Amino acid sequence: MWLALQITGMKNGQKDPLSLDEAPNQAVEHFFDKDFREELRNRGRLHFEKIIGENAVYLQQDLKLTTGQLNDYMKNEISTKLKTEFEKYEQSITDAKTMAMEAIKKTNDAIEEQRGLVAQEVQKQIAAEKKQMIDKFEKNMADIINHYVVDAIGSQIDLNSQLEFILSELEKNKKAIVEDINHGA
Repeated sequence: MWLALQITGMKNGQKDPLSLDEAPNQAVEHFFDKDFREELRNRGRLHFEKIIGENAVYLQQDLKLTTGQLNDYMKNEISTKLKTEFEKYEQSITDAKTMAMEAIKKTNDAIEEQRGLVAQEVQKQIAAEKKQMIDKFEKNMADIINHYVVDAIGSQIDLNSQLEFILSELEKNKKAIVEDINHGA
């Protein structure tokens, strides 16, 4: 280029050849004038905007793909965690249910044992009261029978002479009378 400028300069009547340092600068300034630089800037902007647009499309596609993968990953992770937690929850419910059933069974066993003991105690008390009543009856049997016999016969028969005989007969049959009373006969 420099050579072309030198030749052109000589033809135009320049007598002074340009120095070697200034010639390239002048050629660049002549070739890259203000309009040419503006044109280069405009082309650069357009090219830059085109590259930015293409990269934005690629970035948007990549972002959509990454977002989809991230959503799938999060769904899988959350599903796995929830499944694990639900399994633990079900296991704890099963354990609690088992423990409650065991506690209820132990309580029922204790209640049955207590009921048996109470029933035995009630039977003992009933037997003791029955024995007391029979003992009291045996003790006062002669007086009771005498009273009823005297009430029934009244003043028509004098039993004082036969009272001793009747009482001795009752005393002989005392066991049989008590057994009849015990058995309800």
